[in-house]
Amino acid sequence: MSAYGYQAETTPNIDDLAEDGVRFERAYVANSPCLPSRAALTSGRYGVANGVVTHGRRSQQMNRPANECDWAGSWTETEPERPWWTLPELFFQNRVRTIGVSSFPRHPAPWFYHVWHEYVQPQEPPTDDDDVWEDFQTPRAETVVDEAIDALDRQSDDEFFAYVQLWDPHSPYKRSEEEVAAFSDVEPPAYPTPEQIAAHQSWDAWQSATFRGIEDRDDLAELVSNYDAEVHYADRHVGRLIDHLKATGQYDESLIVVTADHGEEFGEHGLYREHWSTHDGTQRVPLIVKPPADVAVEQGSRDHLVTNVDIAPTMADYYDLEPPERWQGQSLRPIVESADADGREAIVLEHGLYTAQRAVRTDDWKFIRTYHAGMWEDVVPDYQLFDVATDPYEQDNLADEHPDVVEELEAVMLRWVENHRTDHEDPLREVAREGPAGYLAFRDQFDGGV
Repeated sequence: MSAYGYQAETTPNIDDLAEDGVRFERAYVANSPCLPSRAALTSGRYGVANGVVTHGRRSQQMNRPANECDWAGSWTETEPERPWWTLPELFFQNRVRTIGVSSFPRHPAPWFYHVWHEYVQPQEPPTDDDDVWEDFQTPRAETVVDEAIDALDRQSDDEFFAYVQLWDPHSPYKRSEEEVAAFSDVEPPAYPTPEQIAAHQSWDAWQSATFRGIEDRDDLAELVSNYDAEVHYADRHVGRLIDHLKATGQYDESLIVVTADHGEEFGEHGLYREHWSTHDGTQRVPLIVKPPADVAVEQGSRDHLVTNVDIAPTMADYYDLEPPERWQGQSLRPIVESADADGREAIVLEHGLYTAQRAVRTDDWKFIRTYHAGMWEDVVPDYQLFDVATDPYEQDNLADEHPDVVEELEAVMLRWVENHRTDHEDPLREVAREGPAGYLAFRDQFDGGV
């Protein structure tokens, strides 16, 4: 994203939005990928508490008392409902109109589309092709924003909460040759190097170099150009939505939050066009907050360590609503108002689809503990430690050189789990024991992985 200093102008509309608000440089999803990330965002709780840390059958139910009894109303006598509300429920119960426009329920997760005043599911374009992707994951940003503008025009409340999700720039990439060509001269990131790409040719695993047809840096550049074109396409339609808010006089008074459910890795650690780990390529995301014009803001960037679990309490704060007691995030409003506001010393991140990993990120270090390496047991160590200031691409594992730091950060991780999990088993350890859903789904397509 050019809003974050990328060399190509991929996001001019989001760049302009960022100028009116605050850009968080070190924002992460607490859980990845898609389902766990949205669970963290909407529940205000980490995956270790809400129970959604992977895809598949284990993702379909969120930990809350109503899901653990035979009759939905029977538990409210001893366990009040309010502490477990999600962000949409909080707005709904306080009679703030809730509008969802998203392809996400095509992932069948009942907890996500529970309790909205209006929910619109955009349709992918018609096609004569039998490509199954067109039946599931390809509603275009143009269609989503068309539906969002229509939904906003239909509502007349002074206050509303609108959730608008674009599938783009997620794969499969659908941009035209002309759109891709606009980014063909952009140099791809420093990693993977030519030597790393050559080494990756021997990998026999999901989304490996050979699986994606990546033989050299030119192939990598072409892949990244397709991604850049998708990012630019998504930005164009985000711009349409922002222009609509401006044209209808709603922009200044609106709280606008732009973020993502995960990033993509492009071979930095051996997988191409995939989100599979707690490395920054998967876990670090944009987060831009533009508050209403009549409240305090110190515009600019922030280096505070934050996660998407903080978004729900932030929105509740701006709506002047008391967050449910079970929420675990922190409102970012004090940080938006002042760059000098206090922040965290560390955050904890998890991935549970292709691997089972938990990471601790501090100002100086990134520590990754792998409980299940998926198809990559020969190349993914149990312990990884990176000096993030000098090694932002997380290439040089220093775990053996700094055992004292590893011990300290693993202790931080274990205390965090005990402080945040519910009475249930640690769900990430359960995933590690049974095998991550993506690993179980795709392992038989390959001879043995790496």
